[in-house]
Amino acid sequence: MLDIHILGTGAMACLWASYFPTRHNLHFIQRHSKAASFDFEKKPGNTFISGHSLTKDTVRAPIKHLIVATKAFDAKAALDNIHQHLAQDAQILLLQNGMGSQQLIGQAYEQYAVYACSSTEGAYKSDPHTLVHAGIGQNHIGAITQLAKNEKLRQWLPAEHFIWQADMEPILWRKLIINSVINPLTVIYQCRNGELIQQEKIRQHMLLICKELDELLEKLPFKLDSAYSLATGVCQLTANNYSSMYQDWQKNRPTEIDFISGFIVQACQKYSIACPQNKKLLAQVRQLQSH
Repeated sequence: MLDIHILGTGAMACLWASYFPTRHNLHFIQRHSKAASFDFEKKPGNTFISGHSLTKDTVRAPIKHLIVATKAFDAKAALDNIHQHLAQDAQILLLQNGMGSQQLIGQAYEQYAVYACSSTEGAYKSDPHTLVHAGIGQNHIGAITQLAKNEKLRQWLPAEHFIWQADMEPILWRKLIINSVINPLTVIYQCRNGELIQQEKIRQHMLLICKELDELLEKLPFKLDSAYSLATGVCQLTANNYSSMYQDWQKNRPTEIDFISGFIVQACQKYSIACPQNKKLLAQVRQLQSH
């Protein structure tokens, strides 16, 4: 029996909690908690999952197996809050969107086995205690620090739920490119993913963004498909879904725009690539978020 600690109780936190056999002890670490347990129902299937509810002040046992399922802008601060409870041989799995937060944590926690995950799973919370697993996807996981090894991870993470990647960078970039096209545009046009390619006006906007992203892709030390083909493929597969950024914006929650479009703009500046379309996208979402 293992103790699995999960930072957060959002959709991805709950989805990952559902992967573990019931014999394991789940511990959900939240900002605030009044109850002794955190319970939710997973649909479809009507599975009920329960774990202990903790805060940074009520964590006791040394944390050996930790899943960080907060948003990118919260990840490092959430981890810093509980770092004194980490076991010496702790393993940390990061589930954040975008890029930047993983590298930041990797540098600050290099004495631990830190892994990053890029997921195509579709999940959302229909209410605080109901998880809807809307689309079956894949979880690609790779090392962020030198101590992170596939064989170590398989000792506690159910192997059927992830694919090990020897080189995580191309996987993270692929997801970043897709997110940097779909997420901000669904907020600006307030639409589902599929509408980005169904409405000609939006599709033209999308092409302009992708043109800049392709210039950036040419500078990277590995080969990926064109930004437009990557994004349209996902739009087709998830046509009826609302992006995670759209859902956050709708619920007046902060978005991960700085770790998605913000990271893209910084990368373009590093390679001296003009990116007016992506800069404008970043500014528009920031403005919508501030209102």
